[in-house]
Amino acid sequence: MSKDRQSIGRLLIDPPTEGALNMAIDAAILASAAPGDPFTLRFYRWCEPTLSLGYFQSIADRAKHDPSRTLPVVRRATGGGAIIHHHELTYSLMVPTHLDPGGIGSSPQWYRLVHLGVIAALASCSIRAHSFSDDPRPFGHKGTGEPFLCFQRRNGDDLIVSGYKVMGSAQRRGAGGLLQHGSLLLETSPYAPELPGLRELCEWPATKRDAQLKAETIQDAIAAELGHRLGVSWTTGACSDRERQHAQAETRIRFASSKWTQRR
Repeated sequence: MSKDRQSIGRLLIDPPTEGALNMAIDAAILASAAPGDPFTLRFYRWCEPTLSLGYFQSIADRAKHDPSRTLPVVRRATGGGAIIHHHELTYSLMVPTHLDPGGIGSSPQWYRLVHLGVIAALASCSIRAHSFSDDPRPFGHKGTGEPFLCFQRRNGDDLIVSGYKVMGSAQRRGAGGLLQHGSLLLETSPYAPELPGLRELCEWPATKRDAQLKAETIQDAIAAELGHRLGVSWTTGACSDRERQHAQAETRIRFASSKWTQRR
């Protein structure tokens, strides 16, 4: 692949859709990755509030969280805790193998690169965020065991605003590359009232919050910052025919299947 081509990345900004298809598209992008492909950065939303379970979570554990009991549920192909996809922005970044020379040992670097980029993007929107490792204060989780919700868990690269987690990510590696996806919490959802988002954590006048906290404003800032850090210029595109066909199959046989969702 030529140097010029390496400097081009594919940017996908998808309309809101159902949870199973959202997960299937990420899976299809990873499965379709081939030598010479560029980075793919995708932003997406959900057409209805949805609970996504981490790959290793038990479906029975959702009974532990009463506010989200009525939501449709989908199981991710990545680990971590449950996420309420409502007032949030979801992203994924596909890193082709030839652009990830460190291989599996380099996985943590992608967490840090993306999350540091989001910190800088939020700073451009007058939002101060930091990695949990930079200020690992106790966060007040009560009870035993791992919290059910992702945003009540902590690891070093999670993003924190005013003491609360606002972003976490997870990864899955395939033959053609690595896919990392994550969620940025914009606002409290009635389905997870214990989790404040950026809107609640930023002490600004309402008019400034409305301008700075639009999902479109934040995703543009993130895309610009990640483009700078990766050394790529994003070109807005769409899934290929191969990816769309693969996503349809993944939706049918995996992510919309009760066998997959209830496998644990």
